[in-house]
Amino acid sequence: MDTERAVCESFQRAAQLVGQRWVPQIVWVLLGGPSRYSVVRTAIPEISDTVLSDRLRDLESAGILTRAVTPSTPVLIEYSLTERGRELAKVIDGLATWADRWAATGA
Repeated sequence: MDTERAVCESFQRAAQLVGQRWVPQIVWVLLGGPSRYSVVRTAIPEISDTVLSDRLRDLESAGILTRAVTPSTPVLIEYSLTERGRELAKVIDGLATWADRWAATGA
């Protein structure tokens, strides 16, 4: 086996994070700028509230996004990508390009 193509630990962690269901879609939405929970939820209609909340927490823990709370009435909570999260744009854009070419055909 070519040891240069062996899967290293950091690649494995990155693949597990980005490969989680709904993570690419959430990052895609947040690439458009800071968004409230309801905006993300509306942009991804198939995701459940429980899963969206879990994924947002996971991504915050991983340093991919931040959660900003503005104490107002009602409280304003916005999610935005960190620098680490914005660097995922290349990966997500690559996935979108691939999807436009290959996933739409189903073959």
